[in-house]
Amino acid sequence: MSSTESNAPKLGENDPIKVLFDMASYWATIWGFIALCLWLEHEVLNRLDIEPGSIQVVILLVSTPAIFLVTVTRIEKNPKARLILERARYVVVLVAAALLGAYLHANHKDESYESALRDGAVLACAKIAACKAAATDYANTR
Repeated sequence: MSSTESNAPKLGENDPIKVLFDMASYWATIWGFIALCLWLEHEVLNRLDIEPGSIQVVILLVSTPAIFLVTVTRIEKNPKARLILERARYVVVLVAAALLGAYLHANHKDESYESALRDGAVLACAKIAACKAAATDYANTR
């Protein structure tokens, strides 16, 4: 009779990668929720025509922790909400990774030797008529 269990090794609870991921997802979820609360409250205050300044900052400093604590208390009491939060942690990590990747891509300055060679080759090819024509022909046929 064949076993239905997987032969893959199982990760222990003390696996450093799992622990690191759990900690990162936990804190990313907390800070993401706090940022979402702040943004929503800021939008509500702007729609109520409360001018930005010290009054708005005081309101945000008081209401954000209160909303956070009330929400955490309710999530702890509701098993379905806890399950949703556990699953949302993975989405938060994926969104954070995507945002970090987009930021790094937008701000990447490639100053490597290979990049300088490539740029030099492009500039040289642009000055040589036959090379430019071949590159244009190649680009048009792709």
